[in-house]
Amino acid sequence: MGLNNIKFSVGTALLMGAFATQNTLADSYVFITNTTPETVSVQVNHTGTQILQHGNQWAQEATQIAPYETKRVLRMNRYSGLKSGQTYNFDTVVSSGSSQVTFKQSMTGTWYGSTIKHGMQTASTTSPWYTDRNVYRINTVYAGLAAQTAVKAEYTGGYDDFHYTIHQNTVTEPVSNNADEIKVLSYNIYALPMVASKISERLAELPQHLNGYDVILMQEAFSSSRTGMLNQLAQQYPYQTHVPIGSGYNLFDSGVLVLSRYPIVKTAEMIYPDCTGTDCFADKGVIYAEIIKNGKAYHVTSTHTASFDTNEARALRQVQFQQIRQLINQQNIPSFDAVLMGGDFNVNKLLWPQDYQDMLTNLNATAPVSTGYTASTFDPRINKLAGAAGSGGTTVEYLDYVVSSNNHRQPTQSRNDVRILRSAADPLFMTWDLSDHFPVMGHFNYNP
Repeated sequence: MGLNNIKFSVGTALLMGAFATQNTLADSYVFITNTTPETVSVQVNHTGTQILQHGNQWAQEATQIAPYETKRVLRMNRYSGLKSGQTYNFDTVVSSGSSQVTFKQSMTGTWYGSTIKHGMQTASTTSPWYTDRNVYRINTVYAGLAAQTAVKAEYTGGYDDFHYTIHQNTVTEPVSNNADEIKVLSYNIYALPMVASKISERLAELPQHLNGYDVILMQEAFSSSRTGMLNQLAQQYPYQTHVPIGSGYNLFDSGVLVLSRYPIVKTAEMIYPDCTGTDCFADKGVIYAEIIKNGKAYHVTSTHTASFDTNEARALRQVQFQQIRQLINQQNIPSFDAVLMGGDFNVNKLLWPQDYQDMLTNLNATAPVSTGYTASTFDPRINKLAGAAGSGGTTVEYLDYVVSSNNHRQPTQSRNDVRILRSAADPLFMTWDLSDHFPVMGHFNYNP
């Protein structure tokens, strides 16, 4: 190729790249996060003193948003074809059943491009127009539950993007005083320093989402921020175990503990003697607690077993389940007492069904039926923290359980209810999730 041809090709490529970049920077996008358990429909209506060309100057990019999913739903060109002094309005209607909210943008053409303002409308309230990048919200009711709509404009280096959410608030679990019913929440809270993001912000927010349970089993409570969180939780859960730690020096302790609404009368623990890979930086283990709820004894364990799916880690997990069983056996628990074992077991029953069966065999336990968000307990498709570097990558996994011992008091009804706990608070806006894992509530009923 001749020198002139090379120069022409390079120049053409640079011009095309610059043109593409200019087009990208000349667009604003609207993103919507659906924090409800139902799929919502999306309809964009465009009005104004002038109408932009559909497909070229604007486009609707989604017609539905699945539960807990974030989608880019609207593209608006902010420069090409806009007339100075003319207005261009976009109303994005999000609906499910009889519930509806509208997310609004209004552009005005200028000699240099456009200005824009944004807002929201619910069944009872229309917001003012906003022109800054603060978080704004409206309290509302959506699908019969307390909810909020919220918006934040985001700086992109070009024209701003807009992030909206229809966000159903966390439903408070009703407190049960029934001695023959117990609600045990297992939660890996992803408080892993040097890896996890926004630890202090998430742990500060967590207590208001953990109301009403009898017992909470925590894992990955490594960060020093746990102290403030546990102090807040002590108002509801005044009985708390220590966090087990190994006899030697390590970067992290076990990160596991038990919190209870009712008295803890006995504890025991085990630091697992073996580890694999980066798990060796923590004193992974299991904590046991005997809890007396209105005269009835419940024996619970919280654990975080070996991570990763190498052959070595998969085999080690099964050994650790046997060690949990040994710890239970050492307590000489009467057969008429209930024994519940929970935690981040790290066995993905979606990928390794035989490992899952081996887990139950080694624990000598029965798993309740799965309810709630049954797709997974770790889902990078909808959880930004799960997809972050240092977490789990792209694999959808079901890892967290509360199971019942076969050798002890048997429940008449039981379920493992996977719950998606999110916050639209300013520090967590666009992060949403409170951990990379979803918590699981083990709900067990027994005959008197």
